[in-house]
Amino acid sequence: MVEKKNVVRTACRICPAFCGIEVTLEGNNITRIAPDKNHPSSWRDFCSKAGNANNSRIDPRRITRPMKRVGDNFVETSYEEAVAEIAKKLTEIKNEYGPDAIATYLGNPGQTNTTSSSFMNGLMAAIGSNNNFLVGSIDQNAALLVADRMYGSEFAVLNPDIDVADCILLFGTNPAVSCMGWVDQTPNGWKRVLERTKQGADLIIVDPRATPSTKKATTHVMVEPGQDWALMLGMLKVIFEQGWESQADCLDANGVETIRTIAEGTSLKDLSQRCQVSENQVRDIARRFSTAKNGFCIARTGVSQNRNGTLGEWFSQLLNLVTGRIDREGGKFYQPGIMENTMKVYNKMMPRPGRKSRIGNYQAIGGCYPLAVLPDEITTPGDGQIKALILNAGNPVNSGPDGKRLDAALQHLDLLISVDLYQRESHRHAHWLIPGSHFLEREDYYGLLNTLSEKSHVQLVHAAVDLPEGMKHDWEFFLDLALAMNVPFMGKPELNKTAIDSRRIAAETGDPQRAFNPRWLWGPLTDRSGQVKWEDVVREPQGFIFRNKEYGLFRRLLQTPDGKIQAAPQEFVDVLKKRLAETEGKSDSAFPLSLVNQRRSSMMNSWLVESNYHRKEYGGFVDINPADAASKNIREAQSVKVISATDSIEITARITADVPPGIVSIDHGWGSRMFDPKSGSEPEIHGVNRNQLVSADLLDELTGVPNLNGTRVNVEAVS
Repeated sequence: MVEKKNVVRTACRICPAFCGIEVTLEGNNITRIAPDKNHPSSWRDFCSKAGNANNSRIDPRRITRPMKRVGDNFVETSYEEAVAEIAKKLTEIKNEYGPDAIATYLGNPGQTNTTSSSFMNGLMAAIGSNNNFLVGSIDQNAALLVADRMYGSEFAVLNPDIDVADCILLFGTNPAVSCMGWVDQTPNGWKRVLERTKQGADLIIVDPRATPSTKKATTHVMVEPGQDWALMLGMLKVIFEQGWESQADCLDANGVETIRTIAEGTSLKDLSQRCQVSENQVRDIARRFSTAKNGFCIARTGVSQNRNGTLGEWFSQLLNLVTGRIDREGGKFYQPGIMENTMKVYNKMMPRPGRKSRIGNYQAIGGCYPLAVLPDEITTPGDGQIKALILNAGNPVNSGPDGKRLDAALQHLDLLISVDLYQRESHRHAHWLIPGSHFLEREDYYGLLNTLSEKSHVQLVHAAVDLPEGMKHDWEFFLDLALAMNVPFMGKPELNKTAIDSRRIAAETGDPQRAFNPRWLWGPLTDRSGQVKWEDVVREPQGFIFRNKEYGLFRRLLQTPDGKIQAAPQEFVDVLKKRLAETEGKSDSAFPLSLVNQRRSSMMNSWLVESNYHRKEYGGFVDINPADAASKNIREAQSVKVISATDSIEITARITADVPPGIVSIDHGWGSRMFDPKSGSEPEIHGVNRNQLVSADLLDELTGVPNLNGTRVNVEAVS
């Protein structure tokens, strides 16, 4: 039982800001959630997502008991029956088709649920399957792959040193809404950027459309969606021509001369035409960035979510390297977590699967294959064809490309299990609905993830309230499945015996804490680090800062074969040469517009659409420039059809100069149905799913990331 207090200090686990929060209770009821202004790391990004977080916990449609499909309906059942039947079916599938016939998909809320995700991975290791899929494959894959190839580890994450930076160059990000976190975590980052600009820093934001962030920039550069790489390569060309590079940093890395040769061989006029940024502006921002005393370049989802995402992320790292901004004050730096060299630890804990995806031949990134190939992995016969799928806190039909294609594929599964708070669009064909925990009801510990933050902060994030009566944690469900299947949890047979024996002791003594639980893993991991002690972590509910900011560590900890930064990985160079040989342009008369997206502070991707407070239904309109609207006889608030080569959607037009001619914008994350399996009432839906327009075939060939930004479309008025 959670100890009852008037106020529980914990942390929000919705976005990478991880704000400290104070939860006010009356019994087991939450009456208020407010920022914990004494939190040592983060609270100033507190927003409505955290303030209204209890809404999703108490929603009457929430699933709190296992539910089994019977015909077209679901009926509540016991955990014992659910585990027994699911374990039996999984065992049959494993025996008949092999372990890789069983797959998982981890969604956005599951990424911050350390207990659920790690115990699900423990189940998959027990089964012997590497067939895992992740929501991060639609946006983060490029960042992880570039880190691995340049620095030797997917966990090689560099943080921006905002408070002393003189030039801040941001590509494809809207931090006024999303904050400054992504793979890295920068508490209060946007407010600090604005403060730094007041002190004279140059803020340059590259984005196809105007946003709340671009309106605060020194300069807003409007770029053609998906062509950020061409702008960055043009900047590198100018920097090399003018001798503005850091000679020492270039000599200390491998491959910079290859980049120099490629840049010198390009035409600035051609690159300018590709990215739709004038040659003068390319030269201007190259000068301002490279000649500033210090600064940093960041590329985010606007860059990564298209077929050129890897090139864009790679060039953003090269801009920092070539101008001497890596591992420097005022640039980007590496801050150790509880393990000084988390890159090395990560590489040992996350060995790369020996096989590539059957469809598309994609390597696993972050231990997972691209979501875009999941439909064909289900429907294509052969060894490794997916027959059973566990959806853990995910809604891939809504989040990924061409959702109708995935929805159709899910019907072919022999077993589809959803672990979630609700039954969403992707769970329409589920055979089992298993309750998922709310973050306010569980503990989490970010022993490895804290190295992604600019502050060496460690915290055991406590539960604020108990689980609903009779409900188990997700991690218990995954452990129960491994035990019922009689497979070695986490690949270690001794853990099964430990779990069984400890549960028996807990039952005999009446002390549930004596049963095997996540703390049994977290404690030894922490104590082995040598940086902090587990007993100190447990003692401090708000956590604590255990190490000051440091510079100059990164190069010493690199995991590349020769210990140097690799500036020109051959696979990146090959794709770059391929792109330079391609002819870019807007000549497609059938689809003359480029589609981009925008997000809102009241939601996290598709998470919280149904339960949070929104000032309006943002996902129900398409932004279109007045000139484009006039040419198509489209009026304000008129119904229009947005058409791509993949699908079409009907939506309302909003005419605004925030998007330039040739660009249209629709918010992402909307358009998922919310079902109520208990009552069987009509599903609730908010907005339109713009990702239906995106192809699952036109992908970044290096990462499998779909073209969520830059899909070609047309817009027609609906009479």
